[in-house]
Amino acid sequence: MRTRLTVLLAAAALAGCGTAPTNTAAVAPHTDAQPSEQDKTWLRTIHEGNMAEIQVGRLAEGKGSAKEVKSIGKMLIDDHTALDQKVTQAATQLGVDLPTSPSADQRALSDKLRETTGADFDQDFLAGMTKSHNAAIKATKKQISDGSSQAVVALAKEAQPKLEEHLAALKKAHGG
Repeated sequence: MRTRLTVLLAAAALAGCGTAPTNTAAVAPHTDAQPSEQDKTWLRTIHEGNMAEIQVGRLAEGKGSAKEVKSIGKMLIDDHTALDQKVTQAATQLGVDLPTSPSADQRALSDKLRETTGADFDQDFLAGMTKSHNAAIKATKKQISDGSSQAVVALAKEAQPKLEEHLAALKKAHGG
């Protein structure tokens, strides 16, 4: 930051003298630090979660027997689609490869929900999504405290309130 300020002050001083340099290629643009393993892990984990919650949200919207479950399903689809667009964009800019499908545990929950109906579906959906949101919030808090990429930490800070909002809605619908 100090070097950047010095370069800017020097350029301004030279501009006042009429001899400002025209070649600024030597001045590196401000870029985010290379993502750490923590940053990469969070991006991958949250992307898997987004894909899973969009899938499960669609199931809830279609199969949920309670109006609240259908409503939460729609919220998950909307919010996790928006978050995943930002996660994917950040990962692309930082050169982080993302998984192409949810984790094995997430796929197992989705498979279980496809086979379940009625009140059993609602209970399994609420329990599964509560567990996954607790894990996502824990991972997001770790990213906020331990991440090194400013862009990824900012994204985690943006995601946390929505994840907590989802968890509150899930707990309320689950009766707790």
